[in-house]
Amino acid sequence: MASFEKRGKKWRAVVSYTDARGIRQKTSKTFDLKKTATAWAVETETKVNGGLDINAGNITFTDYYKKWVETYKKSTVREATFTKYTTYINTFDDLFKDAQLNKLTINFIQSKINSFGQTHSRAYTKGMVATIKRSLKDAQIDGLIERDIFSRLILTGKQSKNNINYLSADEFKTLQHWLYAKKDEIANNQLILAYLIAIETGMRFGEIVALTFSDVDYEHNTINIDKSYSQLLKTVTDPKNTSSIRAITITSKLSTVINDYEKIANKPNIFDLPIYGGSVGKDLSRITEALNIQNIKFHGLRHSHVSFLLHNDVDIAYISKRVGHSNVTTTLSVYAHILKEKEKTQDDIVKALMEK
Repeated sequence: MASFEKRGKKWRAVVSYTDARGIRQKTSKTFDLKKTATAWAVETETKVNGGLDINAGNITFTDYYKKWVETYKKSTVREATFTKYTTYINTFDDLFKDAQLNKLTINFIQSKINSFGQTHSRAYTKGMVATIKRSLKDAQIDGLIERDIFSRLILTGKQSKNNINYLSADEFKTLQHWLYAKKDEIANNQLILAYLIAIETGMRFGEIVALTFSDVDYEHNTINIDKSYSQLLKTVTDPKNTSSIRAITITSKLSTVINDYEKIANKPNIFDLPIYGGSVGKDLSRITEALNIQNIKFHGLRHSHVSFLLHNDVDIAYISKRVGHSNVTTTLSVYAHILKEKEKTQDDIVKALMEK
């Protein structure tokens, strides 16, 4: 319901409504002309009748984000993922301070992202920007903001000095052969086995270090994946998603290496936890430097596995299922750079065929 008051030479329009909680609310605005005040009141009443709570957005973005995490994420995501969402709270508090949710503009948000990206890596900023977009999209759906101020947000951040995080086919074989040559040292350095499993299966770090010997089927040469180790929580949790639960075929050679280690390990878990990412990265860098091959991170072993399969014309749908992606689109997106190189090779093949 709208009412109007004349204050000097200006007109103040007031719209009253009852929100979803049954609480009476008011919103008002002052105009030079009664005509424009009336138009605003009609437009506002239309929005309110359509379910928009005009005043609900009168909170800071950080306060909204806290409620959003509790409402939409706490009971729907893994504990480790929920913890990641909560770690952004302090970041958003520093970035947005007292900025009201319904006063945010895309220019303001982008300027804050740009500022953050000057001192943080592009990889870290990517997750933060994606989270901002998700929360603001829900804010619009819930009627707390009126316009789309999230879709056009652009990712920024410092580029890694080394953008290549996978091995070439020749480098893949070089590392693979070296790891098998060091198989007798696994009892003293478990990371050798972790690297070997990663490069031959494409498994994620958390999936690998959470493995038990009972997860390996020596008769059928498969590894069953149904859990993951969270470095954030320092405990074994559910896997990343339902697609992550899978059985991966391995070579009899890798199966034998794991079986031989089990015979002398005398424990249920293949790896002793916790294993810290920093030590893993340093050890892998030492190996790649000694072998004179591309210096990659541990996750680069997963990328190397996919790259090697693509290089050898393995079907993309099979690769997607093997590495635990929810669909082929995800695989195509993650490995677009590798597929682009493959496309160039295919172009040469087509040209050669056409010229015969």
